[in-house]
Amino acid sequence: MERKRLQIEHAPHCSHKSKLVKLADKLYNLRDLNRSTPKGWSEKRVQEYFQWASQVVNGLRGTNVVMEKHLDQLFKERGVLA
Repeated sequence: MERKRLQIEHAPHCSHKSKLVKLADKLYNLRDLNRSTPKGWSEKRVQEYFQWASQVVNGLRGTNVVMEKHLDQLFKERGVLA
């Protein structure tokens, strides 16, 4: 929980390159979760991951419009406000 909280807190203060990497990582992870839920993960855990990822992405906004658009679509499909 602490690691996740720190990611949300630090995201807006990262370098532009770090933000690009973080956006790409979140996009890959969320797409992967949509394709295949990891063994042992409940739907609730997947939804919580999406909610947390949206908070991280909010701190990265303004970095790459294309990736942010794709992420927003994933959040919308899950009913998560970005």
